[in-house]
Amino acid sequence: MNWTKIDKVTIFKGTDENGNRYLGQFLKDYAKTFNVDVTAGCRKCLDDYYNRLIKHLNTMGTIKNTSGYKLREKYNGIPLAFGSAVLVNNTNITKEQAEHLIKNHVLGAKLFDEIPEQKDEIDLKKIKRAELDEKAKALGLNPEDYNNKQDIFDAILKVENTEVSSEEE
Repeated sequence: MNWTKIDKVTIFKGTDENGNRYLGQFLKDYAKTFNVDVTAGCRKCLDDYYNRLIKHLNTMGTIKNTSGYKLREKYNGIPLAFGSAVLVNNTNITKEQAEHLIKNHVLGAKLFDEIPEQKDEIDLKKIKRAELDEKAKALGLNPEDYNNKQDIFDAILKVENTEVSSEEE
């Protein structure tokens, strides 16, 4: 339920098209989101719950998942570990959390719909300049145009990425 689209009075006193009170579902969502027990009989508490959840939902809507990982819908909101108060969802998942889940959860990678392709990190210190020069020549680059290993390495990557994207078209 998108609570940001419903005003506070309707949430506290209104019902949905099936006659169910919004308040019960709101309190369940609040308790699940913040992993706390709620008190429905306290008006001040209800106001605090409303303000906190709406602020949380508005904040979460502005955060974009940049990790590239996407949990399957039924695992969206999974605890990071057994008994953990940290709930991982597709809005806030980080690379570290995703890797932790893959490594430590019984289902591992099966928790995810999308896992970004893992690119091997290249240690430039282990590559000799002569190797880079040969690779550059093979790609039609002039190694003498580059001052250091990093510059020639970047030029090689740029050419290789350009070739890959033109092949995909």
